[in-house]
Amino acid sequence: MAGTVAQQFAFRAATSDDAAFAADVMTAVTPESPWDPVSLRYWWSQPDEFTEVVRFIVLRGERPIGFTQIDHARWDVQPERYASIRGDLMPTDRTRDALSALLAPMEERAIADGARILRVSANEDDALRSGTILGRGYRKDRHQRRWELDLVANRERLLAMTAESRERMQKEGVRLMTLAEDTDPDVITKVWRLSEEAGDDVPTTVPRIPEATESYTRWTNAPEIHRDRFWIARIGDDVVGLSVLGYPPMRGIVGTEWTATARAVRGRGIARALKCETVAQAIALGVDRVRTGNDAANAPILHLNETMGYHPVPGRIDYLRAV
Repeated sequence: MAGTVAQQFAFRAATSDDAAFAADVMTAVTPESPWDPVSLRYWWSQPDEFTEVVRFIVLRGERPIGFTQIDHARWDVQPERYASIRGDLMPTDRTRDALSALLAPMEERAIADGARILRVSANEDDALRSGTILGRGYRKDRHQRRWELDLVANRERLLAMTAESRERMQKEGVRLMTLAEDTDPDVITKVWRLSEEAGDDVPTTVPRIPEATESYTRWTNAPEIHRDRFWIARIGDDVVGLSVLGYPPMRGIVGTEWTATARAVRGRGIARALKCETVAQAIALGVDRVRTGNDAANAPILHLNETMGYHPVPGRIDYLRAV
């Protein structure tokens, strides 16, 4: 049956003009977590110094029914050669056979390109996709937790926590400010250095791909990022922490883009203070809820999320298959 379905599929190269359709596909598959077409188009149009990406629109006859993507670090950057396969199909065309027929040619292409280990993901409540992936010989690897914080129900407690954190940071000589308020011409470079250090400490199986300083400039210019909502912590001339929420410009749920602190200052409440500033600002802007995500093995962040009042929502499972 999968072969019959596969014969009905065609693939054409995707461009940034197709990003809105891809966002519509993913929004239809996961309406509780809409994808923003403006942000996706921006990222599809950006280069990456260390990652190679190919994207396709899936066609049944002349009708587009989905999209797919293969991405991996340059092999000289990541000799382990992991490649990720992403994408999905519209619910009306989404069957186990169809999803398998979508994955098969992407696996073949990635292997032909030199991949040694394939990665595919599924939301933990998506039994159809998970079953398809397991049926193709993948094994469960990592559990990415997702959390949601009700800013209406927790408003007073969060604002009190924010005031308490501000007082503690002031006593300890930690300055909290937004990126827009910072006048240091090297601030982006300092944020990049901090993020590279913190990124190496995030639990992972697939080796982390380094990021160039140029990518941080592109990040701060993205449609979902606002420099006056991008919080950093300073001690003297050093940037020692950051936390930023992404605000989808068209549709979607406000969520944590990245929270990080320097190794030298961990345990001093700086991550909590920064996250408090982001949610207090979101409350002031009228946002009713925010989401965040982290690896299930990242105990400090799990604890922080719980103490702030986040509650778990369905997360993501990563699956691997050696080739």
